Amino acid sequence: MVATIHIRFFMKAWHQRFLFERDFPLNIFITDVTEFPPHWHEAIEIIYVLNDSLSISINNEIHTLHKSDILLINSEDVHYFPPQSNPVERIILLFELNFIENISDSFQNKRFSQVIFSETDGLDCNKSFVHGTLKNHIIDILHEYENKEEGYRLILRSRLYDILVTLIRQTPTVSISPYEKTIKHNRLERLKNVFDYVEQNYQNNISLEEIASVANFSVYYFTRFFKDTIGMTFIQYLNNFRVTKAEELLLHTDDTVTEVAFKSGFGSIKNFNRNFKILKGCSPSQFRKAIS
Repeated sequence: MVATIHIRFFMKAWHQRFLFERDFPLNIFITDVTEFPPHWHEAIEIIYVLNDSLSISINNEIHTLHKSDILLINSEDVHYFPPQSNPVERIILLFELNFIENISDSFQNKRFSQVIFSETDGLDCNKSFVHGTLKNHIIDILHEYENKEEGYRLILRSRLYDILVTLIRQTPTVSISPYEKTIKHNRLERLKNVFDYVEQNYQNNISLEEIASVANFSVYYFTRFFKDTIGMTFIQYLNNFRVTKAEELLLHTDDTVTEVAFKSGFGSIKNFNRNFKILKGCSPSQFRKAIS
């Protein structure tokens, strides 16, 4: 039986750094988290679904993954797991980009154009081969990581090389121009400024005019920029953020529901209850009762 790491929706996740152990280019964990905020990182990410189906948004495009599907997420792609009712276990591997680029120039200034591989790809021999090969390596990595027998790090590094060779030889890519990279970095920097501002000011009223100025946009361009980059409106993101802060307060304090509502930035109990139920499927009172 695989031990599952329950990772809560934490809000300082938008630009993940320091993901790797010193001198080791691979990070692996298993989770059944039902939601995770918009974020990005330099690492290349591989997700292998262990059971059931789940959705993930990447650069404003929703993908539905099913059992045994494998998803590739390119470096600095903004992605998140929308809230869902049922927990779905998946293995997540993160490969340090510098390590990959140092051993092969095949990944430099490129991104994967084919990102989903499924067991149902039987009619496409190449996609079927990639899926089967990656699946075997991922399961082998998980086995070695869990057991940690002598020399397991060597096996992990070896399987990492195997995965990279499969990706280099079998997975289509497209080139990224220096101009495209600059534009993307500028967008992510603006987005980081917005997320930082929300983190510091979520308890206060944040108007669209105020947050648009943080990104150095007009309200019109900001609303388009945010929706096009994240796949949700800023108001949706802000409400999600506040609900998560409320969840933390319900879990770890004795504050009343009314106190939690105002401490997490909601201006009214009605608005708080409505948004909490949309995200969590129950009222704040029901949530607290269920965890008590």
